[in-house]
Amino acid sequence: MKRIARWLPALLLGGAFVACLFRFDLVETLLAPLARRKAVFAERESLVVLAGQHLFLVATTSIPAFAAAFALALATAGAGSAAARALLLDAAAIGETVPTVALMALLVPGLGYGFPPVAAALFLYGLLPVFRNTLSGIQSTPRAIVDAAAGCGMTESQALWRVRLPWAWPLVIQGIRVSLVINLAAATVGAVVGAGGFGSLIVSGIRSFDPILILKGSLPVALLALCVDSALRAVERLLDERRGIAAVPSR
Repeated sequence: MKRIARWLPALLLGGAFVACLFRFDLVETLLAPLARRKAVFAERESLVVLAGQHLFLVATTSIPAFAAAFALALATAGAGSAAARALLLDAAAIGETVPTVALMALLVPGLGYGFPPVAAALFLYGLLPVFRNTLSGIQSTPRAIVDAAAGCGMTESQALWRVRLPWAWPLVIQGIRVSLVINLAAATVGAVVGAGGFGSLIVSGIRSFDPILILKGSLPVALLALCVDSALRAVERLLDERRGIAAVPSR
């Protein structure tokens, strides 16, 4: 029963997302007394097609960002230099210091319109949470566990892969969760530069002052982000239970 309860919110939100894609007309009917479609813009693509565009955009940018951030965090942890860690954290944070629209606008002159500038922006946005959390997780390994690994004859490299990294997995998943939710939301802005996805409905709705069209683009994004957040939170809790929530006190 506990296992079902852990995954139930994600399953319900996922079901609501799928239902929204195929039967948004029910939402329109429900809101008809409050607002109606103005039909200024013709919808050339269905919600299912837009969902595919949105997911493709997020997946093809987030996965490379996760891999790069994870590898960079391992290299930084192995280096053991506090100055190097601070420098790399500052460098990874650059992408998140610039607003989404501004970053994409800056990339358009060099990369053109459409997928490339949005992909580059989302890649930069996806780096910091994974890099920071992976590094923090590795460094938060209780000293007693690290000393026990050294006492067993493990080298620094072996301790990193067999002890520190398994301890860090809950924080790594947390970083992936934060990064994915950020990119799912930020990808909607990509419609401004012609990247497609749910953002195209939001932009069209804003231009035509059509609240139903705005909702048609924003509701699926919100449900998808909540579903991903809930599912990865469940994974975090599962990993926490497996490693033991209480840390071994340092001596």
